[in-house]
Amino acid sequence: MERDTKIIMIAGLSILFLLAWAPWITGECAKNKVIKHLGADTPYGYLSEIIPVKDIPMEVSWFPFVRFVYFPGEALYFVTFYGGVLP
Repeated sequence: MERDTKIIMIAGLSILFLLAWAPWITGECAKNKVIKHLGADTPYGYLSEIIPVKDIPMEVSWFPFVRFVYFPGEALYFVTFYGGVLP
C-alpha cells in the first residue's frame, strides 16, 4: 500500500511539474495565439496609434502554468498550458 502511494505521488508531482513548465507553449506559439485571439489585421490602439495587431511589438515571459504576452506600455495577455488566451 505504501509503495502504491509513493508511485501515485511521484506521478502526480511529475504531471504537475510538466503542466507548470508547459514546454509546448513556446514564445512564438504564445504570440501566435494572442494574434489569432485578437485578429491579425484588426486595428488596435497602441500608444496613441492605430495599427494592426500583427505589427505590435510583443514580449513573452514565463510564469508557472502560463506564458504571458505583453505589449510594452499597453496590454497583457495570458496563454495557458491548455492553449487558452485570457485578457
